[in-house]
Amino acid sequence: MWRKHGDVYLEIAPDQLGQDFIEAAVPVNGLGGFAIFPGYVYLAPARIMRFTKADDKIVITWPNTIYDAKNPSAALAAATTYAQSVVALSPVVAVDKADGHIVFDAKPFLGDVSAVAGTLEESLGSKNPLDAYRLDAARGYFGKTEAFPENVVIEAAQTFTSAQPKVIDNVPDPRSIQLKIDYNIARAPDVADYRPRLADSRVGFWSITRLSYGDYAARDNRERFIMRWNVQPSDPAKPISPAKDPLVYYLSRTIPPEYRQTVRDALLSWNAAFEKIGMSGAVEVRDQPDDPDWSPDDIRYNVVRWVTGSNVQFGAEAEVVYDPRTGQEINVGVLLDGNDLRFVNNVSDFEVQPLRSVSPRREPEMSFGEQMRLQGAFAMDALQAMGSDVDAAFAQKFREQALRAIVLHESGHDFGLNHNFIGSEAYSAAQIRSKAFTQTNGIASSVMEYAPVNLWPKGTSSGDYFQEVLGPYDYHAIQYGYATIPDAKSPEDEKPALERLAAHWADPRFRFAGDEDSNFTGGHAVDPRVNIEDLTDDPLSWCATQLSLTRDLLKRLDAREPRYGQPYEVARQAFGTLLGHERYCLEIPEHYIGGAYLSRSHKGDPGETVPFQPLSRALERRAFAMLDRYLFSERAWTFSPKLLNTLTYSEWNNWTEGAWAYDPPARHDVPVTQIAASYQERATAMLFDPSMLARLDQITLNASPGATMDLSDLFTWMQRSVYGELKDRHLSTIGLVRRNLQQRYTHRLAEFALSAPDGTPSDAVALARMELTSLGGDLHHALGSRSLDTMTRAHLLDLASVVHEALGAHTVIPEH
Repeated sequence: MWRKHGDVYLEIAPDQLGQDFIEAAVPVNGLGGFAIFPGYVYLAPARIMRFTKADDKIVITWPNTIYDAKNPSAALAAATTYAQSVVALSPVVAVDKADGHIVFDAKPFLGDVSAVAGTLEESLGSKNPLDAYRLDAARGYFGKTEAFPENVVIEAAQTFTSAQPKVIDNVPDPRSIQLKIDYNIARAPDVADYRPRLADSRVGFWSITRLSYGDYAARDNRERFIMRWNVQPSDPAKPISPAKDPLVYYLSRTIPPEYRQTVRDALLSWNAAFEKIGMSGAVEVRDQPDDPDWSPDDIRYNVVRWVTGSNVQFGAEAEVVYDPRTGQEINVGVLLDGNDLRFVNNVSDFEVQPLRSVSPRREPEMSFGEQMRLQGAFAMDALQAMGSDVDAAFAQKFREQALRAIVLHESGHDFGLNHNFIGSEAYSAAQIRSKAFTQTNGIASSVMEYAPVNLWPKGTSSGDYFQEVLGPYDYHAIQYGYATIPDAKSPEDEKPALERLAAHWADPRFRFAGDEDSNFTGGHAVDPRVNIEDLTDDPLSWCATQLSLTRDLLKRLDAREPRYGQPYEVARQAFGTLLGHERYCLEIPEHYIGGAYLSRSHKGDPGETVPFQPLSRALERRAFAMLDRYLFSERAWTFSPKLLNTLTYSEWNNWTEGAWAYDPPARHDVPVTQIAASYQERATAMLFDPSMLARLDQITLNASPGATMDLSDLFTWMQRSVYGELKDRHLSTIGLVRRNLQQRYTHRLAEFALSAPDGTPSDAVALARMELTSLGGDLHHALGSRSLDTMTRAHLLDLASVVHEALGAHTVIPEH
């Protein structure tokens, strides 16, 4: 690279033209949150970049890497079928006559190459063009430039501006924010030096997918290869030998000294899995050296960093740069957020103020890193309430245990491992209540599970709080991804041995289910064993225990919080923390309704079951009974006035700082009815999603009559749960939470009867009209009572009006 008068020029040798490089964009600084963090390698995916010459210009392209050709004719056909992307054309400014080296302008990297403006728009959530941030090219310049043996780094200091910023508030002037992006261009590995490994759906690895052309007899032309570090035994013939090309981590000085040993030990834990497959020293951990020439931008160094911000948006991130042609990882790391260990934090505010009137800046907290912070806060509050000695020493050890679990999880991603959200199903409650068991096996089968804190009621034995050791699935996955396959010369040669390993999916210790299996939005996921934040092979029983525990703690909250000398915000925060634990727990029974057990086993695998097995009606009825008791009932939302009157906060006079300094809720009291409505509406929206209704309508075809619940069961159970008190001959009053629930559900039934959402089966429409008719009769009967209070009578009359209008409305019958 060359620099002159603030400009940067790149020099390329003739034999480098047309060669593959790997380009990654990495932020140097962040925004204290808002989706952009220092060291965040996922700002844009790693891409192959090529430089070619066209007349007096260098063409910078991202070639198309979605396909692979097995022969010249297939390569020619694919090349003419798919387009590549041109990043920019840059003028040639000089050519060395002696060696032919070409020097060209690097100004294209001052453009929005990585679509940062789009990332900001997506993060901030505003669609108003005036709110959007756009690159101001006039304020862009080059920062540092560095050249290392295997990569070069070009820092682009770029300013993004907004005419009327609405969200970002932690910079001096939010109309103008400067972001520094490192464009890291590395020499691509020689594909001949690495053998890609085929992926298998029964073992969870991050993977790349390529379309393979040339073998037209293949059943599927999609090839999937796992992402992994290229570590191998130095002598495969020996039972165990030192690792060749081990994964060497460097601990950044940003990590607080008191936590470095915890991070180090967690990273080194992976060596045990590699020793099982014949490699010693596969992972090394070193401190950042005092050498002034050492740089974390050098792609040879895999760095663990520590960041913190005013707007907490993630818990931790594995940082992986990989070759998109093969899946080989060329640089990894871990990004840790110090806020993860601040267990008393504002994340619980979202439970006590679900409808915020001020500043949307903190909303993304609910989907980034909340799990560990909320679980830690819940455990600390619960342990104190149950009489445990939660002193400073205990709290520090607790933080170290949580950090160890976080680092184990994120470094698992560095080895290519995907999330495994069925890992908690491997163990029974008795097993994870045994410390002797969990110290060896963990509280789930994998560190890649999102396991909650392992906490049980007072008087019940308990194992480790967090997943602090590798589980059996982790050993299994490392074996699949990294074991040497004797005599194999190609990925296809490895396939028989890999399939024998993957065939053990039916064993609960080796099961895998990833993110796609836990996406219950839109009725997609169906297997209730695949959850975030559940434990044991009986999640419903575990959930019932947790709900009982939190209810007991809520009953006694005003007696213990706040403590003498503390502000009342402490009680409000503890209330939100306990509700947050309940919120996660209540999602578990929701997933049983209309559910089915899925199996990834292949035909002939040991212990295989049918791939789609509807749940028993008894199990679904049991799950709905939990929702009826802990979500829809009036009792579920009844708290003592004494408690509710302590749950407030004190105002602050906030002169110039943003919402990070003071972001008051809309109300001083806790809006219990709004919280109840948000929880209940989330559940009913999922249960009555058109995809869910369609599956329930058809699921009777998959089972014998009465074996599993059907669509009529859902409507019948909901009708009894929501309107049960209307059958009471002595009805005098209906509480506020129940009135609101009945209003919302009645309007939902009316919507289905009059204009059902697209995809709703006709049976659901018929059942909605039937239930409205039944409701009309119940309302008529209830209104005959002379003991109704004024509010209840007004409420029932209003419901009767909605029913009458819905059933009597004139609608145009659409053609079928």
